[in-house]
Amino acid sequence: MGTWIKETDQAVYLMDGGQYIDAVLKRPSLTNPKEQVANIEALKAWFQRDDKPQRMTVSVGIDAPEPQPLDDESSVSVPPPFVAPSEPETPVPPEPLPVVPERPGGDKSIPSSHGGMQIRTLIDTFFKLSLKDSSQLTDKEKVLVESGTVFDIEYYTDVGSNHWLVELLTPTLGDRQTTSWYVFAPGIELLTDTTLTVVSDTLFKQEPKLSIDLPPAAKQFVKNGSQFKLLSFTPAAGNHTKVELADATLGAEKTAVWYAFAPDIKIQGQRQTLQVVSDTLFKHRPVQSVELADDDKVFIKNKTVFLVSSYAQPANLHVRVSLQGAFLGAQSRNTWYCFVPDVTISGTEIGNRPADEPPRKVLPESGDRGIPLQFPGFAGTYYANDPIYRETQYGDRGNFTWGEALHVEPATGFYRRPASAGVVYNILEIASVLEDIRRRYNQPMQINSWYRDPATNAAIGGASQSRHITGDAVDFVIPGIHPYDVYADLDPWWGSRGGLASSTVFTHIDMRGYRARWDYGY
Repeated sequence: MGTWIKETDQAVYLMDGGQYIDAVLKRPSLTNPKEQVANIEALKAWFQRDDKPQRMTVSVGIDAPEPQPLDDESSVSVPPPFVAPSEPETPVPPEPLPVVPERPGGDKSIPSSHGGMQIRTLIDTFFKLSLKDSSQLTDKEKVLVESGTVFDIEYYTDVGSNHWLVELLTPTLGDRQTTSWYVFAPGIELLTDTTLTVVSDTLFKQEPKLSIDLPPAAKQFVKNGSQFKLLSFTPAAGNHTKVELADATLGAEKTAVWYAFAPDIKIQGQRQTLQVVSDTLFKHRPVQSVELADDDKVFIKNKTVFLVSSYAQPANLHVRVSLQGAFLGAQSRNTWYCFVPDVTISGTEIGNRPADEPPRKVLPESGDRGIPLQFPGFAGTYYANDPIYRETQYGDRGNFTWGEALHVEPATGFYRRPASAGVVYNILEIASVLEDIRRRYNQPMQINSWYRDPATNAAIGGASQSRHITGDAVDFVIPGIHPYDVYADLDPWWGSRGGLASSTVFTHIDMRGYRARWDYGY
């Protein structure tokens, strides 16, 4: 059949059958709000393949789900938005009004030849072969790079002492044989298409608090219309968003990490990163490293960061990831298995904007047990209005029903029948977690979305690897508490047990078994 090209609302894809091999993300035009821009530089490589694409389809404006990556082996009405209170103060600009300077090197959006990470030098700086002061190195051990120079990189590692170890895509420096270089981190910027636009004069803060509660040094006035490129953004307490700036530092301490009042900013663009949190081995198969040949594993240092194009459900305590623009090991592979305690994934994939219809809950005191339900692998009959746990871990009657978990429609008798017994067991596990959360807040919770069969997940805009498909993920609301505050409260409590995220209308929690955090961006 050969390869072909498909354009969707979110990206341009190189397709093989019904799945994609590579993708070029689209971003909003800076000059025309009705247009989007796709970097066609990366498409050149598509036409140098032996099976170069011969046709193209366009699926724009039809709300169809985004295609899944080729190496994907997984088998498995929105409530009114929470109205956040306005910040009870008017930001007053300090004197003098700071101006965020334009970075050298021209346009911040530089086409990437490999679809992965890029860095740009902000000053004339040395790239070095060892972590020493440049004055201690010979001319063969360092290369002076001019300000504004752009490099394609596969990944970077924070090695401390204000330095990164960057892995260049191609050996373009020195003897043109070396790709690993140490560079002074404040002298470079990591390029990104994720953009923050300030839509109302505001204050960036070093803590997610009211500005009046912070000293002058802990806040920075930012003018309406200011734009910044972002490395990351996550929910924070008090309807704030925690952002890490990619192209600027602000304040006397030249800080890149700030909290912004969410209604005062608009963020466009999505990216996913994998951070290594302990020295680890990436593996070609999810087995013990001693069972693998040297070519089938590669050592990765702590604090290394990659871009991720997709990832699958964990297997044998390993998560399979497809790295974006990084090709590791003797075989130059971009798909690896990672030991889940050693990594964390941040950010949300394109198209992940779930809009599920909340299940109808029938009060148990009505006496109606609801429609009968049958589960694969279970011989008994269950009922929609019965609690999932007749008795919880706290000794009281369960607060969550099978009808909520399976989105039962009493009028029609329809429900999302679990695909396997494993889904039922996962529902039981996450139901126990929900009992913990309900007890933590000592009030009822509203369930927005629980189990989704794959077709429903695609139809409502869920992520391709959503844990809702396996039954151990729930989107919920704590009435009267903003989802960002719920996220901030649960984040340290949930730790590395699974995923946690928020939109402005719900909080998501899942039991994937490794730390994942993101902001849906709406």
